[in-house]
Amino acid sequence: MTFGSRATADILVVAAFDPELEPLRRVLGARFRARVGELDVAARAVGIGLPDAAVGAAGHLAAVTAPVVVMLGTCGAYAGSPLALESVVASRRIQLADALALGGGAQYPASMRTAIDSDPALAAAMVALGALPADVAATLAITVDDGAAASLRDRTGAWVEHLEAFAVATACQRAGRRFVAVLGVANVVGSRARDEWKAHNVAASSAAAAVVAAWLHAGAPGVDG
Repeated sequence: MTFGSRATADILVVAAFDPELEPLRRVLGARFRARVGELDVAARAVGIGLPDAAVGAAGHLAAVTAPVVVMLGTCGAYAGSPLALESVVASRRIQLADALALGGGAQYPASMRTAIDSDPALAAAMVALGALPADVAATLAITVDDGAAASLRDRTGAWVEHLEAFAVATACQRAGRRFVAVLGVANVVGSRARDEWKAHNVAASSAAAAVVAAWLHAGAPGVDG
């Protein structure tokens, strides 16, 4: 990934990897940089997984001075949530979710941040366009065991699981940028997750991108707070 020269934009859209940005190409063009109405919008990939996403997000925030960051991508929904495959959520709270720590077998340092709230005005704007508000569990790896998935759901209260959102939200908080994640549901978390993601990730990415595109074309309500 390359961070490029320092630039200024109104909105930075990020995703874990390029295929999740692909549905926005028709809006932002081949270079993922365009004016949409009165807004200057750029899009970048940050990397897959929490460590790469943290480094990638920090680099892009250093390279692009944008006050608002929207994360686009796919997520898994926990069984028992009211979410259908290919539905779209807007992040409300993003909670770091380590199964060992949640079970009492490990402890986070007292001063360590483990939960971050998304910007409420941005989240509300995405909900007004059809996304459902949801808390997000941020795990280090994809949960592929049904029992572990149920435990994470019950202990966090989250509806969905995502690998990169906490890293990007942390980078945004440190840089003083407003943040929300808009995610399409590609699978149910657990033993069927990988096969379901393969079957639904393109449609889920497109559904999430459609909400973000509609938001941009509407003048990005919520950007002014």
